[in-house]
Amino acid sequence: MVLTVSQMGIDDLLWGVVLVGMTVAYGMTLIGVRAAKQHDVTTHRKWMTIACSLVGIWLVAYVGKQLIFGRDHFGGSTEDYWLLYVPLLIVHTSLAMTTIGLGGMNMVIGLRRLRHGIGAGAMVAGVTMHRKLGHLMQWTFGGTLFTAYFVYLMLFYWFPAGGA
Repeated sequence: MVLTVSQMGIDDLLWGVVLVGMTVAYGMTLIGVRAAKQHDVTTHRKWMTIACSLVGIWLVAYVGKQLIFGRDHFGGSTEDYWLLYVPLLIVHTSLAMTTIGLGGMNMVIGLRRLRHGIGAGAMVAGVTMHRKLGHLMQWTFGGTLFTAYFVYLMLFYWFPAGGA
């Protein structure tokens, strides 16, 4: 079943924008990682700055959406709620919080190294804290995105509130 924009609720549309925005941001980080592997500090900094900015804008918009519209409701059974939805939401939230924390720390480390003129040297010299955190963050960001798609499917397609 394909829904048109006029058939979608504003909350469903906003969720779609959120998922697309996060997918684009994740793609930008992958471009930034590739630039880092090629020791292109300028390109790495550009793509990571854009991705971080997009995630920051998304975070403000998401909190605003929650404050304005409230949280979306799970329409499945109580058993499905506790056995499927809650565990997935806990994993998703944990990954998201970890990603935000790692991203913030990694951004500060990266900007500090760049400001002190050691960005390129840090990439050439062995494994740095920035690189280690970046590797971990790529996994947590990917996991956050993956679980977000499942949360979206559960809320709006598999177990929609109102029994649609």
